[in-house]
Amino acid sequence: MGLCSRRPTRVPLLTKRHRQLRLQWAREHRDWTVDDEWKRVAWSYESRFLIHHVDGCVKVLRLPGEQLLPSCTAGHTQAGGGGIIFWGTFSRRLWDP
Repeated sequence: MGLCSRRPTRVPLLTKRHRQLRLQWAREHRDWTVDDEWKRVAWSYESRFLIHHVDGCVKVLRLPGEQLLPSCTAGHTQAGGGGIIFWGTFSRRLWDP
């Protein structure tokens, strides 16, 4: 049948009001041009990188009694092991790493 078990796709949790506001914003800005309005906008982005922790759902297939085999375990550190966040902005006139 082509069906597979998958984790659901993660999307922002938006209320009906959020969707209405996004649509209103898009309609108000649909005629903006790069030469006039968009050149005054600064864009930002943020990414998180984990050092030891896996953010996803990890599963293993094992038989009874195999729970301590190295292939069936996942090491962890106290308090998640730490990570780092990178953040930056850019615009037509600005670059700020």
